[in-house]
Amino acid sequence: MGSRAPGVPGRGEVSSMRRVAFAFIGLFLVAACGGGNGGTGNNSGTPQRGGTATIALESELRTLDPLDSSLLVEREVFYNIYDSLFTIDPSLKIKAGLVKTWDVSDPMNYKFTLQSGVKYQDGTPFNGASVKANIERYKTGANSRRKSDLSSVSSVEVVDDTHVTFHLSKPNATLLATLVDRAGMMLSMDAVAKGGANFSLAPVDAGSGPFAFVEWKRNDHLTLKKNPGYWRAGLPYLDGLTYRAIPDVNAILAALKTGDVDIARVIGAKDVSGVKVDSSLIYRDTPAIGFNGFELNTGSAPFNDPAKRQAVAMAVDRYAVLKNINFNIGVIAYGPIPPSSWAFDSSEKVFDHADAQKAKSTATGFTFTFKTTSDPVNQQQAQLLQSELAQAGITMQIQTEEFATYQQECANHQFQACNVNWSGRIDPDGNMYAWWHTGGDFNDSLYSNTQVDGWLEDARTNADQAKRKQDYDNAQKQIVQDAPYVFTTFGVSAQISDTKIHNFTLYPDLMIRMAEVWKG
Repeated sequence: MGSRAPGVPGRGEVSSMRRVAFAFIGLFLVAACGGGNGGTGNNSGTPQRGGTATIALESELRTLDPLDSSLLVEREVFYNIYDSLFTIDPSLKIKAGLVKTWDVSDPMNYKFTLQSGVKYQDGTPFNGASVKANIERYKTGANSRRKSDLSSVSSVEVVDDTHVTFHLSKPNATLLATLVDRAGMMLSMDAVAKGGANFSLAPVDAGSGPFAFVEWKRNDHLTLKKNPGYWRAGLPYLDGLTYRAIPDVNAILAALKTGDVDIARVIGAKDVSGVKVDSSLIYRDTPAIGFNGFELNTGSAPFNDPAKRQAVAMAVDRYAVLKNINFNIGVIAYGPIPPSSWAFDSSEKVFDHADAQKAKSTATGFTFTFKTTSDPVNQQQAQLLQSELAQAGITMQIQTEEFATYQQECANHQFQACNVNWSGRIDPDGNMYAWWHTGGDFNDSLYSNTQVDGWLEDARTNADQAKRKQDYDNAQKQIVQDAPYVFTTFGVSAQISDTKIHNFTLYPDLMIRMAEVWKG
């Protein structure tokens, strides 16, 4: 469910900055690691110009400003409006974006050479001064959820129009990866000023990306138009994009089949096999970089007791979740770092198979409430977990809430257990620090362990990947043992489209990038 799947992304360092990004990527998720048609699909033929594509989003957006964004679906739109300082290829290698070349040999001073001649959609120039203004806005904005992302950046020095230096207060091995996402998305400061208080709802001509904002009618549609002055020559091919929020996976599939929607990222796992043999649709997937499961609030009873958290983790049958909820699409998750990451620890298998008897001997006879949404697959999973925990003498009461309420209460620690997944980030720090460091942006569970804090801090500042991996191995083992979160499965990044959609490249980060897509 967002930048988590009902879950969380982008918090600040204090409770008022916290946010939840819900990415629906696992429970009622789309896909299967290794299955499908991965990579670039339906890319034959000569690109045709014109036409529009309609894209399904699994929930409504809250904002169109990267500064205070917290949802996965918002990021899906942003990548087509705003270009970032850096980008990635499908293998997650960091590539040039608005930064053309870079020198990070000095870990305290990152020197960037910018693309020249780039203009925002309002005609104002992208240059060194614009980079400085954007970073300062993200670091100081009252409602900014990017402060934690950029906490290591002490200042940005403008050398000239095409050269800037990021001065760091401490080394940060994750900074380039951070600048791929919202903290690196550049906006026209003129457009921001002109938009005023309404900017987050109507960012007119604010980006330098392939498409520009036209209108947003909540619970109906969001429309973008082609940016004719896009700095990447010859792109985009499409004249525009239309996004529709469709919160029911069954309705998304129906819209794909009728042609009301051209592209979707999420369908029910039960429907994947049928879509694969449907000649009117194309299905492709690749292993994702996030994780699925549910969090336990360590700040209040009953889960301020580690034994009760561990009992729940022991009693959950992850293999039953994979089979009955995900239809064997994906793999079992033993922690927050997936097999697709260089930091994956294949030896980490604490709480592998369910053990109701061991759970009973650890803690039993208690009751807790599990918050989730009305989505049929979320409901099915909640009922499965309820049954599994009952075998260990643990009573789980299911509380179903409207999405926005559920999202807000999980972010504000108003829960005992909350069904939250995470879409993942390209550096393992993005799956660890904000979630498990004391006071982290996504630390809904209020988890705190000084040893874990130390490992995560060291991994952020250490440039040696082998040493970083050891830090993550140590931290992950402790987090899983402490059980502030019960990991269930790793899913996939999937895309389902009409056969008229060509040249779509699939990325593990779940983003739908449309600059090079054409329709014919």
